[in-house]
Amino acid sequence: MPKYYLDNIFTGRSYGMDFLLSVVYGFLEEGDKLYFEYGYSYINSFPYKNVENFEDSVNRIWYRPKDKEEAKSIIGNNFMINCIVLERDRDMESCKYRLLVVESMESIELMVTEYEEGSFQKLLKTKLKPFLEQGVKVLID
Repeated sequence: MPKYYLDNIFTGRSYGMDFLLSVVYGFLEEGDKLYFEYGYSYINSFPYKNVENFEDSVNRIWYRPKDKEEAKSIIGNNFMINCIVLERDRDMESCKYRLLVVESMESIELMVTEYEEGSFQKLLKTKLKPFLEQGVKVLID
């Protein structure tokens, strides 16, 4: 599973969370489902009644906001997100990407784990291209 890092997501942006979510939603193709990790069910329960969610085999709660605004309202100021892009609803075996914000001493990056070889390169030429034109850099692990 190749890993890539998207750098310059937050650098010099006054609306970094909005930009981050735009990039994350840019990974969705027709029919894909985007889920965000909420936490573990043995620590707390999911308090949002009208938001689709499920628990995976290791007791993580994943939720699927209707749009970026709903995602932002649940995430709040916590930019350290963990997401998965699934081809089939609630089916972890259909995972195309895992998107995880990671922090180092020098920067904050979006780590992309690609589960379908070549799909990330395709997105870089299409849906993610506008973000590259706005200064996002791709680093390879």
